[in-house]
Amino acid sequence: MLKPAATVTEQVLRPSYDPQRRAWGILLLSFAAFCAICVVAGVSISYFLFQSTVSLESLLRVGRGTGVVSGQAVYSERVLVLGDTLSTDGQSQATIFFTDTQSENRLIAMVTLKGGTEMSFRRTLRPRFDWGSSSYGIELERLSGELDVFVMPFLQRDVRLTIRTVPGDLIDIQSSGQYRISATETRARVENVNGSASLIPANQNVGRSIPANNQGIVNYTGDATSVLTSPAKVNLITSSTFEDPDVIAQSWVCSNREDTPPSGRYYLERTNGRMVMRMLRADGATSNGETRCLTSFGQYGLDVAAYTYLELRVMFNIQYQSLEVCGTQGSECPLMLRIDYRDQQGASRQWIHGFYSRPNPQLNYPLYCLSCTQEHELVNASTWYTYDTGNLLSFFAPGERPISIVNVQFYASGHQYDVLVSDVSLLAGSTDDPTALN
Repeated sequence: MLKPAATVTEQVLRPSYDPQRRAWGILLLSFAAFCAICVVAGVSISYFLFQSTVSLESLLRVGRGTGVVSGQAVYSERVLVLGDTLSTDGQSQATIFFTDTQSENRLIAMVTLKGGTEMSFRRTLRPRFDWGSSSYGIELERLSGELDVFVMPFLQRDVRLTIRTVPGDLIDIQSSGQYRISATETRARVENVNGSASLIPANQNVGRSIPANNQGIVNYTGDATSVLTSPAKVNLITSSTFEDPDVIAQSWVCSNREDTPPSGRYYLERTNGRMVMRMLRADGATSNGETRCLTSFGQYGLDVAAYTYLELRVMFNIQYQSLEVCGTQGSECPLMLRIDYRDQQGASRQWIHGFYSRPNPQLNYPLYCLSCTQEHELVNASTWYTYDTGNLLSFFAPGERPISIVNVQFYASGHQYDVLVSDVSLLAGSTDDPTALN
């Protein structure tokens, strides 16, 4: 028997699924997609606002001679980009200034490449926004040579500066302070003057912390690798960095002398995040003048007979000098260093060395003063330069070796000058130090 037509039509038009269930499914899927988009967007926005980073400004300034950046000679300064290779020859020195341009051009760190140094500039990091929680990051690699590292105090966020050597040893600097780094193709050494640093041998995850006033070296013994530590060389000048004005007043005696007015000036000021002694004479001066600072070790001097290593290290910046070279007698350099000492026979002697930033070969001015044993050195104006003597004891003839140090002086001499000095250290120790790089 045939079914009625209406019944057939109902069977044809009736859907094979539940529309209500499908609608709920679409709604739930849409809600899930919406939630996923919100999560992804939220995470992305949170990362962008609080975790994303940008680069610090990295400027190389040549203090002496010529620097080389990615095969191109640099005589004054150059902005670095990621991946640049840097090098100095044996007579050159250059300093990288890492600056936070988003925080009033705040200087974060200075890394000085001493003579005969090579390395690669990997990257720098800082939070994209000031409220970001990330720390400052500076990464250098493939170091061979010697670096002086100064990380500024009173930074607004944590800092981490890492340096990897050619064989893969890692120097990990984690705080403000001053550090001296040396590396060869087989060894790495770090001296922690003040701060926090670790030395991690290649292919190892754990290294050794180097306390302040100590130094460490990666030591390879057969198949074993370890980090040896020892006390750093003793700084015989206790107030060498001018950070404490009260101590400076007790340790250093400064004065001015001039043939005719105007007189020079000396005062402490904070420059590039560090306290410096500024020696200044201007006002159109056309006569000889001197601004001198001296630290004394008493009438009989400081006994150094037991030491086999003695090094003078000075960081300075010649902003300006009006005289060319060091004047007609070779005695008016904008920065002069002097050590008064007694030799093995008890005779009083002097060691004097000068620096200038305004050469003029046509004048044929002398590069020695009457009491100097070394030529004065030419450095670039308006940039920092670190001078170290190496072992001073190797300079002296037999019988003239210092037995006691009477005083150490630095002074500006000439007509008009403007000089900044930030560190004067007299380091003493032993040449058979197990952490010395040979």
